[in-house]
Amino acid sequence: MKHPIKALGLLFAASSLLASVGCDRKEKVLDVKTPGGGIEIERDKKTGDVDIKVEEKR
Repeated sequence: MKHPIKALGLLFAASSLLASVGCDRKEKVLDVKTPGGGIEIERDKKTGDVDIKVEEKR
């Protein structure tokens, strides 16, 4: 009876680990949308790196 409980616990732990590894931990610092384009700034919570995306509509 204990084997299914251990297997279920192991499955839950493995799925939690995979879910945390595949996720980018970023927070949106600024997001501005205009008719001519937009700008989005995100910061990585773990490393502090900043990503800036500029979109120009033509």
